[in-house]
Amino acid sequence: MTDSVSSAERAEDLVTRTVDALIKKIMAEGRGPDHRLPSQGELSEEFGVSRSVVREAMRVLQARGFVDVSQGSRPRVIPASPDVVIESLTTFVRRSEFSLLQLWEMRTPLEAEIAMLAARRITPEKLAELKASVIALREAADLEAQIDADIWFHRVLAEASDNPLFGIILDVLADQLRASRHQTLVRSGVSMALGYHQRILNAVEARDTAAAHREMISHMEQTRRDLENP
Repeated sequence: MTDSVSSAERAEDLVTRTVDALIKKIMAEGRGPDHRLPSQGELSEEFGVSRSVVREAMRVLQARGFVDVSQGSRPRVIPASPDVVIESLTTFVRRSEFSLLQLWEMRTPLEAEIAMLAARRITPEKLAELKASVIALREAADLEAQIDADIWFHRVLAEASDNPLFGIILDVLADQLRASRHQTLVRSGVSMALGYHQRILNAVEARDTAAAHREMISHMEQTRRDLENP
């Protein structure tokens, strides 16, 4: 019994180490379009493990979204995409318990940095979209439309920052950010949010990074007051 357990543990350890080695190989070599790994036989020789270990490692990598394994062809490396990470983190966040005020604590420095970078890097196309989001908020006919326009404004700022990691974070927290806006817009009304958005827009359009940062901090402070006094 002990021998069989030890044998199973050794096999699992071999698979884990092979998975780690393959990930390192992919990160080092597999960034080009349609990049394919060597055959299972070649990988077996390279890593000094059996083909069955390589096959199991490939199943793990396929489940994680690293490779596509088709019968009769070498494993194809799947181009990097945030989708798997976003889905995994979104599930984790949904199952976690934290307050909207804790969300605010994380969001405040993030949104302030986004606004500052947007003021520095925004393109004419993103500036036009940012203006359109302010108009959409002003003309929103009901609460859900107001929330959509509010989310759009902050999404455009994140895109204008030219840092895709900001967008990934906002995607992961989408449900919680929507819940936060529902509370704040009900509490203060759309005119309050509209005023802050317009001032942030003005700062971004003027390429005034300090003002964009300052106005976003003010906006987030109002959010805190709304969350503390629902």
